[in-house]
Amino acid sequence: MDNTGDGRGALTAAGVSCGSCGTELPPNSKFCNECGTPLSKGPHAAEYKQVTVLFADVVHSMDIAAAVGPERLREIMADLADRCAAVVQRYGGTVDKFTGDGIMAVFGAPVALEDHAVRACLAALGIQERAEALAAEVERRDGAELLLRVGLNSGQ
Repeated sequence: MDNTGDGRGALTAAGVSCGSCGTELPPNSKFCNECGTPLSKGPHAAEYKQVTVLFADVVHSMDIAAAVGPERLREIMADLADRCAAVVQRYGGTVDKFTGDGIMAVFGAPVALEDHAVRACLAALGIQERAEALAAEVERRDGAELLLRVGLNSGQ
């Protein structure tokens, strides 16, 4: 018996049980015969899309941390994250997550894009440009070298 209250019901040996009241129901029921709760077919099937994922991370970020200190490193990483996110958004991507010294973005999900790979490539080039500009500032101000790796992967 499934008393989750989500209205989906549960499969039992006899058929389906109501997720609200637990009543056993015939296999093709759309509503509970006892309490009237609508039944759904359960979780939606997985959706597959072609996407391109962009990864970018700072090379030897711990060396930069040692050279500039933790507070300045936080400032540099926050500035880099803002610049990267702006480029990703400009090309229609979605920032999936920020890591301590990098970013992961998806092109083609949640909204499908036919040209997801091209957009991701343009974003990668844009991110490199923005990182180079920041690297020049960091070199001038802090004497530290800021390098950014960017990788792309396309698939289902």
